[in-house]
Amino acid sequence: MNNRLPSGLIAIAFLQIIPLLVLPPSTLAGLNAVAWGVVAALFALLAFNMLRRRAWSRLAVIFVQGFNIIVRLLILLGGATEVADSGLVVNYWMIGTCIVSMIASAVVLYYVDQPEVQMAMQ
Repeated sequence: MNNRLPSGLIAIAFLQIIPLLVLPPSTLAGLNAVAWGVVAALFALLAFNMLRRRAWSRLAVIFVQGFNIIVRLLILLGGATEVADSGLVVNYWMIGTCIVSMIASAVVLYYVDQPEVQMAMQ
């Protein structure tokens, strides 16, 4: 039996937080340092357990990334435009970051669903 982890799984374990952190600059500036610490600690725990091949961690990654896609879609529908003095203004930062985040989450979901990753996590 091959005890070696797929190299992509190691990359996903450490980079899975990236899709969640793709936010407009105005939102990033307003986040609390404690919130950053809690999010970082949770994803570090998830990455550690992915590298230990815990089956629940794969399911947690699927849940988190799928939930990210759903939330970003809802945010995109509600935040694509803003009301200004001159009328509706398109919020390009929000549209761009939502699309990039959804694509990155889809890439993570695609890789985690590969047969070699499923076999390594069992």
